[in-house]
Amino acid sequence: MKQFIFAFLLILLFTSCDNSEKYNKIYGEWKCAQWIVPSTGEDLCKRSEVSFNFKENKTYSYQYGSLKEVGVYKISGETLYSKPEYKLEIGVEINKLTNDSLEFIMSRSGEKEILTLLKQ
Repeated sequence: MKQFIFAFLLILLFTSCDNSEKYNKIYGEWKCAQWIVPSTGEDLCKRSEVSFNFKENKTYSYQYGSLKEVGVYKISGETLYSKPEYKLEIGVEINKLTNDSLEFIMSRSGEKEILTLLKQ
């Protein structure tokens, strides 16, 4: 039983360290480089300006054209969860996260979309 608890604590420690690194990389302002809908090839970034600002206090702001949103976020494994004010929580897959680029795989109405952001 002690080995199980020790193994569980080690897994928890490594998982939280992994998320700490992701939090450190995600902080800051991000602008859309490409927002592709693979089924159509359409780039939604060309329609309107898209930007995110992730803050260290785990709040964020988002803008897509005239649509503005603020809320809180968390990272769990490979998923970013955002909770806009007065709305339900949304989860998107973090496909890539480096110091200067961020790529989400997401779905609106069941349609796969790939959003690539560059840090400003």
